[in-house]
Amino acid sequence: MNENVQEKIDKVACKFSGNPLISEDFLLSNDSMSYNVDVSENQGGIRLLNHKVLRGLLLFGAVVGMGLTSATLSAQASSKYVSLSNDWYVRTKKSMYLDIYQKHGKKYKPLLIKKGTLLVAIPSYKWHQDKVTAAFRFGAIHYSKLKNLRFPGDEDIPLTKANFKPVTLKAPIRSTILRPGIGFEKDKDSNFSTPAFYLTLDNYIQYYSKAAMDKYAPGGDIIVNTGNEDDAYKPTASAKMTKTTVKGTTTTVQYRTPIKGIPGKKIGAHKYQIKIKSLRTEGHYNDTDPNDFDRWSGYWNNYTVNGKPYFSGFMDGDGDE
Repeated sequence: MNENVQEKIDKVACKFSGNPLISEDFLLSNDSMSYNVDVSENQGGIRLLNHKVLRGLLLFGAVVGMGLTSATLSAQASSKYVSLSNDWYVRTKKSMYLDIYQKHGKKYKPLLIKKGTLLVAIPSYKWHQDKVTAAFRFGAIHYSKLKNLRFPGDEDIPLTKANFKPVTLKAPIRSTILRPGIGFEKDKDSNFSTPAFYLTLDNYIQYYSKAAMDKYAPGGDIIVNTGNEDDAYKPTASAKMTKTTVKGTTTTVQYRTPIKGIPGKKIGAHKYQIKIKSLRTEGHYNDTDPNDFDRWSGYWNNYTVNGKPYFSGFMDGDGDE
């Protein structure tokens, strides 16, 4: 990552508080929280970051200078607890309850998480106990499913190797908000919202019009990879993904129905395709208007979608809460 961009992200990271979350690539069944995941093992570690901090940092594929490595833990704790890398992904080794609730009628009931389920682990190291605990989420799943889940936020579930396995996942572009253009620009209403879309973890493309983004995140700070109930933004349109492949910096996605606003290419009957390519370039926005109450700064990565310019990033205003 460019050093100047890194320094700016660090400054943003000093401003917020809360709890972070992320997740990735799996297939979600309609009738239960059962997942079929393509993953590989991963080693490393990070510590609990603040919620809104990580929301911004994840856009750049980096967690800056913070680690909960095996060296941080005692030898006894290292042998017992999972050590996570920047991915924060785990799979369950057995069925269990993890303080996640699903709506049934007018009530929410505890959801049994099945063996082999992919989860986002939000770790917290309890120094005085030499213990690693976590809260868990499902990440950026389809709106219709996420809206029926609740997460009270229990962070006292032991993140043990006996119950969880750290994993690394494919297609990291999933849950990344992609916007048309080459970077953030303020519109006539002093907003930074644009049309946008992202790939869900349960294989949908979810698209949001400019009007929808004006409603959900006029400040340009919408993030969905956390998977909280307040990340359940109703899409303007969605389409089922049928195939996803990754080669180098390009992710190719095939889907069934066209979405107005996404530059998909028709490649067959009821078959459309987009190629999302990371350009590995970065940009930033600095507000120089002395009359602005909020002084805005923004950071993004550049992409192309079927050859058209797109970007993914995060805006931060001094008055933003």
